[in-house]
Amino acid sequence: MLVQAAGSALDADDPPTARLTLAERTARENLAEARAVFAELGPLDLQTATLPDAIGRITDRIGTELGITACVDIAGEPRTLPRHAEVVLLRAAQEALANVRKHSMAKAVAIRLSYDGDGTILEVTNDGDGFEPARADGFGLRGMRARVEQVGGEVEVVSTVGRGTTVRVGMPA
Repeated sequence: MLVQAAGSALDADDPPTARLTLAERTARENLAEARAVFAELGPLDLQTATLPDAIGRITDRIGTELGITACVDIAGEPRTLPRHAEVVLLRAAQEALANVRKHSMAKAVAIRLSYDGDGTILEVTNDGDGFEPARADGFGLRGMRARVEQVGGEVEVVSTVGRGTTVRVGMPA
C-alpha cells in the first residue's frame, strides 16, 4: 500500500521520497519479523519428522529430481539432539545436496548420519566431478561452516577433481 501511495504521488506534485522511505523501512521490518518466525519454527521437515526421516525425505527428493541413485544410512542409535543442532545438520545436508544439484554432475549421492558417544556426524558423499577445496569459497560452504561453528561443530570437505566429494559435519555430543 505504501508503494502504491508513493506511485500515485508521482502523478501529483507531492514528492514520494518520504513514502518510499517508509515503505522500505516497513518492508525490512516485516522481513526481519518473518525471518524470526521461521527461525523459531525451524524447517518444516523437522516439524513433522525426526532428523533421520527428514534427511531421508530430502535425499529421496534429490534422487528423484536428478534421476540419480540417492541413499541414506543411519549408524548407531538415533537420538533426539538439541533443536538448534538438528536444524544445523538438516541445513548442512540441504546445502550439500544443493551443491550436488548445481555443480557435481553426480550419478550417485549417499548420506550417512552416525550417532555415537562422541557426537553426531553427517557425511554427504557424491561420485561427481569433484573440485579443489582450497579454491572453493562459495557462499554455500561458507554459510554452512559458519552455522556449524556457531554450535561447536566442524566441517570438513574432501574432494578430488574427477573423483567426487565428501562433506563431513561433526557435532559434539
